[in-house]
Amino acid sequence: MDYTIWINDKRVPVNEQVYRAYWQGHRKEQYFVESDRHNHTYYYSALDTEEWNGSDMFSNPDEISIEDTVIRNIEAEKIHQALSALTADELYIIQRLYYYDDSLRQLSEKMKVPLSTLHYRHKRILLKLRNMLTR
Repeated sequence: MDYTIWINDKRVPVNEQVYRAYWQGHRKEQYFVESDRHNHTYYYSALDTEEWNGSDMFSNPDEISIEDTVIRNIEAEKIHQALSALTADELYIIQRLYYYDDSLRQLSEKMKVPLSTLHYRHKRILLKLRNMLTR
Protein backbone atom coordinates (compact mmCIF):
# COMPACT_ATOMS: atom_id res chain seq x y z
CA MET A 1 0.00 0.00 0.00
CA ASP A 2 1.23 3.50 -0.85
CA TYR A 3 1.24 6.07 1.95
CA THR A 4 1.24 9.80 1.22
CA ILE A 5 0.72 12.93 3.27
CA TRP A 6 0.07 16.51 2.16
CA ILE A 7 2.79 19.05 2.89
CA ASN A 8 2.48 22.58 1.47
CA ASP A 9 -0.20 21.44 -1.01
CA LYS A 10 2.03 18.65 -2.33
CA ARG A 11 1.59 14.92 -1.93
CA VAL A 12 4.66 13.41 -0.38
CA PRO A 13 5.14 9.64 -0.39
CA VAL A 14 6.13 8.25 3.02
CA ASN A 15 6.47 4.87 4.68
CA GLU A 16 3.81 3.44 6.99
CA GLN A 17 5.60 4.47 10.20
CA VAL A 18 5.83 8.15 9.16
CA TYR A 19 2.23 8.06 7.92
CA ARG A 20 0.91 6.73 11.24
CA ALA A 21 3.02 9.18 13.30
CA TYR A 22 1.79 12.09 11.15
CA TRP A 23 -1.87 11.21 11.54
CA GLN A 24 -1.48 10.43 15.23
CA GLY A 25 -0.01 13.92 15.78
CA HIS A 26 -2.69 15.45 13.56
CA ARG A 27 -5.42 13.70 15.54
CA LYS A 28 -3.88 14.79 18.85
CA GLU A 29 -3.85 18.39 17.65
CA GLN A 30 -7.51 18.09 16.60
CA TYR A 31 -8.36 16.63 20.02
CA PHE A 32 -6.89 19.68 21.77
CA VAL A 33 -8.78 22.05 19.47
CA GLU A 34 -12.05 20.17 20.11
CA SER A 35 -11.36 20.11 23.85
CA ASP A 36 -10.72 23.86 23.89
CA ARG A 37 -13.91 24.48 21.94
CA HIS A 38 -15.90 22.24 24.32
CA ASN A 39 -14.43 23.95 27.42
CA HIS A 40 -14.87 27.43 25.90
CA THR A 41 -11.14 28.09 26.06
CA TYR A 42 -9.90 30.94 23.91
CA TYR A 43 -6.40 32.22 23.40
CA TYR A 44 -5.19 35.77 23.03
CA SER A 45 -3.61 34.74 19.74
CA ALA A 46 -7.15 34.35 18.36
CA LEU A 47 -7.37 38.15 18.55
CA ASP A 48 -4.16 38.79 16.62
CA THR A 49 -4.39 41.09 13.62
CA GLU A 50 -1.77 42.64 11.40
CA GLU A 51 -1.68 45.76 13.61
CA TRP A 52 -2.27 44.22 17.06
CA ASN A 53 -0.96 41.38 19.14
CA GLY A 54 -3.99 39.88 20.90
CA SER A 55 -2.33 39.70 24.32
CA ASP A 56 -1.43 43.41 24.14
CA MET A 57 -5.14 44.27 24.12
CA PHE A 58 -5.35 43.15 27.74
CA SER A 59 -2.15 44.63 29.08
CA ASN A 60 -2.27 47.60 31.42
CA PRO A 61 -0.09 50.45 30.09
CA ASP A 62 -0.05 52.04 33.57
CA GLU A 63 1.36 48.89 35.17
CA ILE A 64 5.03 48.96 36.07
CA SER A 65 6.99 46.39 34.08
CA ILE A 66 8.82 43.55 35.77
CA GLU A 67 12.14 44.95 34.56
CA ASP A 68 11.40 48.35 36.16
CA THR A 69 10.35 46.64 39.39
CA VAL A 70 13.61 44.69 39.52
CA ILE A 71 15.64 47.84 38.85
CA ARG A 72 13.76 49.71 41.60
CA ASN A 73 14.38 46.88 44.05
CA ILE A 74 18.09 46.83 43.24
CA GLU A 75 18.30 50.62 43.66
CA ALA A 76 16.34 50.46 46.94
CA GLU A 77 18.76 47.83 48.25
CA LYS A 78 21.74 50.04 47.29
CA ILE A 79 20.16 53.02 49.08
CA HIS A 80 19.48 50.88 52.15
CA GLN A 81 23.10 49.72 52.23
CA ALA A 82 24.37 53.28 51.79
CA LEU A 83 22.12 54.56 54.60
CA SER A 84 23.28 51.77 56.90
CA ALA A 85 26.88 52.91 56.34
CA LEU A 86 26.14 56.37 57.76
CA THR A 87 26.96 57.30 61.33
CA ALA A 88 24.12 57.72 63.82
CA ASP A 89 24.27 61.53 63.61
CA GLU A 90 24.31 61.50 59.80
CA LEU A 91 21.39 59.09 59.69
CA TYR A 92 19.46 61.24 62.18
CA ILE A 93 19.92 64.32 59.97
CA ILE A 94 18.77 62.46 56.85
CA GLN A 95 15.77 60.98 58.66
CA ARG A 96 14.65 64.32 60.08
CA LEU A 97 15.04 66.12 56.75
CA TYR A 98 13.62 63.50 54.38
CA TYR A 99 11.38 61.20 56.41
CA TYR A 100 9.95 63.65 58.94
CA ASP A 101 10.09 66.61 56.52
CA ASP A 102 11.78 68.98 58.94
CA SER A 103 13.43 72.05 57.49
CA LEU A 104 17.09 72.78 58.08
CA ARG A 105 16.10 75.64 60.37
CA GLN A 106 13.78 73.42 62.46
CA LEU A 107 16.44 70.73 62.70
CA SER A 108 19.15 73.22 63.70
CA GLU A 109 16.91 74.38 66.55
CA LYS A 110 16.22 70.79 67.67
CA MET A 111 19.88 69.83 67.53
CA LYS A 112 21.06 73.18 68.94
CA VAL A 113 23.54 73.49 66.08
CA PRO A 114 24.08 76.64 63.98
CA LEU A 115 22.18 76.57 60.66
CA SER A 116 25.34 77.04 58.59
CA THR A 117 26.98 74.06 60.31
CA LEU A 118 23.94 71.88 59.70
CA HIS A 119 23.79 73.00 56.07
CA TYR A 120 27.47 72.01 55.63
CA ARG A 121 26.89 68.60 57.28
CA HIS A 122 23.83 67.99 55.10
CA LYS A 123 25.76 68.71 51.89
CA ARG A 124 28.64 66.49 53.09
CA ILE A 125 26.23 63.61 53.88
CA LEU A 126 24.58 63.87 50.45
CA LEU A 127 27.99 63.85 48.77
CA LYS A 128 28.96 60.78 50.80
CA LEU A 129 25.74 59.00 49.77
CA ARG A 130 26.25 59.95 46.12
CA ASN A 131 29.77 58.52 46.18
CA MET A 132 28.54 55.26 47.73
CA LEU A 133 25.68 54.91 45.23
CA THR A 134 27.73 55.63 42.10
CA ARG A 135 30.48 53.09 42.84
